[in-house]
Amino acid sequence: MQPALRITFKLIPWLLCAAAVVFLVRAVKWHDHVHLNDADGTLVRLVEERDDGFLIERDGRRQVVAPDAVRRVAGGLPDINYGIASVVRGADLMDMVWALLLFAPVPLLQSLRLVWMLGIQEVRLSLWQAIKLSFAGNFFNFALPGTTGGDLIKAYYLTRFTHRKTEAVTTVFLDRVVGLLGLVLLAGITMLSRWDTQAFGNVAGIMGLACAGLAVAALFIFSRRLRHAIRLPELAAKLPAGEHLLRVGRATVAMRKQKSLVAASLGLTAVLQFLVMVSAFAMARALNMRGDFTLYLVYVPVVFLIAAVPIAPPQGVGILEFFCVQFFAGGRLNSDSQAFVFALAIRLIQLVWALPGILVPLLGAHLPTQGELASLERADGEAATATK
Repeated sequence: MQPALRITFKLIPWLLCAAAVVFLVRAVKWHDHVHLNDADGTLVRLVEERDDGFLIERDGRRQVVAPDAVRRVAGGLPDINYGIASVVRGADLMDMVWALLLFAPVPLLQSLRLVWMLGIQEVRLSLWQAIKLSFAGNFFNFALPGTTGGDLIKAYYLTRFTHRKTEAVTTVFLDRVVGLLGLVLLAGITMLSRWDTQAFGNVAGIMGLACAGLAVAALFIFSRRLRHAIRLPELAAKLPAGEHLLRVGRATVAMRKQKSLVAASLGLTAVLQFLVMVSAFAMARALNMRGDFTLYLVYVPVVFLIAAVPIAPPQGVGILEFFCVQFFAGGRLNSDSQAFVFALAIRLIQLVWALPGILVPLLGAHLPTQGELASLERADGEAATATK
């Protein structure tokens, strides 16, 4: 690739994030604002709501306007855009605590799924080791590009526990694919069960692309005829590190032979993803956001799918917030500031439950013990004997 083209590709994600941040700076307000009931729906700062009207600030001057001077929305409520300060002050602390606690089982369920997925590849890992590696991976997701960078760290740590290193690394990324598949299914089934063109039409394209990509991937995984028809194994064998590529392919195809474990992993994914959605909905309630549970079952997974695309800045700064504003503040359902604070809040929930992961590398808990190393050496010896 030409240097100029390579630089361009590296700049694109940063430019996208910069554009998202600029939009958020312009759209999200610290103070409350209200739309006046004039032809232009003029937006002015709201200083105070009073019984006899509204104290506003316009062109640096404060004045009280009558109640009928303010534009109304559905239900006769004044069209107020609550700022960040009011959103935070008005948040229900108990609901926020519930949102945090509802997320607690998620890392543990992720760890159990990893154990099951590794079992498909005949890689043995204890649940306790899986919990430690999952927490470490979740923590590094906040320090590396995108929201999936921690998978690289988790895969590297995992290779210390098995001689089947290629299969172990492949499993980490297959585990991520199963997680993303769970998000797509959750959002897709919810959309189909309660289809509303006005509400969900703007995400139909995203879901369509995601489903098409997963369908193509499934064909290559489960169709031996298709792989051989395009001579994929022969092509992989001729490439550099061809043997590793073939082992990756075999590790992927092994899922077809362990349908029960794959089905169990998908079922577990559905449970943990549902918990994530319930946690997010509880946080939305804490922030006094409108919209029923169905809305969050569709839009939160889509936001997470978009954030999972690896882009340069850690956690895709601005991208998740931008799409939360687009989805949850559209149609005057909630204020831009509410949607922005909601995005920060669901990030914070994940960060709180990822913080224990920093202790894993600091305490050396990511490394196998002497006993585990001895078991690994015995497994290596047995594998070498079996191949003679």
